[in-house]
Amino acid sequence: MENLGLALKISGIGIVVLLLVLAILAGIIYLLTLVLVDKEDEEESKDTVVDATTEPEKEKADSKSHALLAAALAVAIARAKAESVVSFADASTGEVNPWRQFGLQRRLTQSSTIRRTR
Repeated sequence: MENLGLALKISGIGIVVLLLVLAILAGIIYLLTLVLVDKEDEEESKDTVVDATTEPEKEKADSKSHALLAAALAVAIARAKAESVVSFADASTGEVNPWRQFGLQRRLTQSSTIRRTR
């Protein structure tokens, strides 16, 4: 029982120290975000005065790059779906036979040594 009390005291002190360290880190991050956000706002206000004429061109380029990115994602998703879909057109009968599919699935679930003997 003596060791249990000591272990609980050490754990309690450790949790308090951990919470203090986390609170200090959160405060540091909060202060850094205040400083960085203020600098970015000042830079943006300066940039908007100078580059007021180039904004439509940037927006057009950004929308074009977003469209290309969306098209690339759509093609990648379509290819992934095409690879994952089981093609039944390769079957010799031309129709999907549920009993044949059941038999094939059952053979696939058997162990590899049984499948090799057939």
